[in-house]
Amino acid sequence: MSIAQLDALYTAAVAAIDAAEYSVAITKLMAIKIRLTTTPNITRSMGGAGSQSIAWNSETIDSLIAQCRQLQAAVTSASTGIQQMKVVYARAD
Repeated sequence: MSIAQLDALYTAAVAAIDAAEYSVAITKLMAIKIRLTTTPNITRSMGGAGSQSIAWNSETIDSLIAQCRQLQAAVTSASTGIQQMKVVYARAD
């Protein structure tokens, strides 16, 4: 995994969200999540200059995926309009 790969997936996810293609955005975000969750958090010493660390937060990606799913459901609901269902009433014994 490289930063360029993550950046490409991020760019594709943003473009999909902008185009209201939420299923594509979810796919790209899932690919980002898989890459990040399988990469260890890193801390390294910079000698006398301190240290650097990289830590991944999968909850943030989960939140983005959930928001995309909500947007996808809203688009689906808006496009199908009002739906009618046959209701059968029964008397309780």
